[in-house]
Amino acid sequence: MKVNELQIKQNFNSMRPDKVGKTKPNQGQPAKSEKSGKASRPFNEVLNSKLSENSSLKFSSHAAKRIQQRQMDISPSQMTRLENGVGKAAEKGAKNSLVMVDNDAYIVSVKNKTVITAIPQSNTTGNVFTNIDSVTIT
Repeated sequence: MKVNELQIKQNFNSMRPDKVGKTKPNQGQPAKSEKSGKASRPFNEVLNSKLSENSSLKFSSHAAKRIQQRQMDISPSQMTRLENGVGKAAEKGAKNSLVMVDNDAYIVSVKNKTVITAIPQSNTTGNVFTNIDSVTIT
């Protein structure tokens, strides 16, 4: 393969589809979606706003990224069970808890009512969870 072809291939592979054909937004102004014309928001903000409509839990940006990357779906009933698990941990004085919901694991800051990270069932086997003081299985 020629050097020019290799450089073109590397440049092509490093391009992000969400950035192709777009210009940088003005400083201080949110980017606008080309289709709807509405201001776009980061995934974690959208996730938190949708979940906070019916929830007392927040999701950190790290947790939101993990949920998106790992294609985890959280049903309303699972969300309720997660909230109940955090409530039970709070009643016992927990600070950082591992909450298991249908074999999916959520590390939660109980005091801040914030999900720190999420691990799907397929990734929980063989892991060691540190910096937690309780486990709640719902």
